[in-house]
Amino acid sequence: MERVINLLNTSVTDAKSSLDCIIENNPAQAQQEAQLAIDFINSQGSAEHHKSRLAMLTTIVNKARKRLKQ
Repeated sequence: MERVINLLNTSVTDAKSSLDCIIENNPAQAQQEAQLAIDFINSQGSAEHHKSRLAMLTTIVNKARKRLKQ
């Protein structure tokens, strides 16, 4: 959960870069962390304040799923 908190406390660009690196080595971990971050944002009721972050996290989840299917 610590890594998820770090993803939420950094810029969207930095979070995306971190998750893109994780996808290369461990797509399942990237998918899990991105989904946890999405769930956390939604549970806090702050989705309207994090639209670009949610879009990026959704993209990461989809990329990771695609990598896992290969």
